[in-house]
Amino acid sequence: MTYLLRIILVSFIVFVLQVTLVHSVTVAGASPDLIMVLLVVLVIDRKPVAGIIVGFMLGFLQDLGNASFLGMNALAKTIVGYGIARYGRDYLPDNILFRGLLVFVACLINDIITLNVATTFHPAEVIIAFFRYSILSAAYTALLAVFVMQLIDLLPRRKVRSGGRY
Repeated sequence: MTYLLRIILVSFIVFVLQVTLVHSVTVAGASPDLIMVLLVVLVIDRKPVAGIIVGFMLGFLQDLGNASFLGMNALAKTIVGYGIARYGRDYLPDNILFRGLLVFVACLINDIITLNVATTFHPAEVIIAFFRYSILSAAYTALLAVFVMQLIDLLPRRKVRSGGRY
């Protein structure tokens, strides 16, 4: 199976898990954002254009689950995908804790954008919702991302031969 088809398949599986299963594992009203974890995993070692494309596609997929604010998640994930691809690899050490911190900050930026759009830029509502849900949700997502990234690091990698072939 090609790389692109695997990404599409994993994206749909994560989307289904996000829509169905995640709401049953909330902690104090906060639930993890599995699509954000997938976004970070996919774009951390890519170029910014790939981060923009993957962020938009995953955000649009997430918007399909909630059509009342169509485009809100696509905008947020596009900006976050660019930021992760642009600054995540070059300026942070390749350490699992820094990647967890990257997910935490990415979730906070994503929530700031989506809260502003959802509350029609009402500052009091944004601040209340941010401190009530966003910080805990970002921490929950970052912990889950650290676990997922550790599992990915345990998977066997393909060996590349001298000619660039597998």
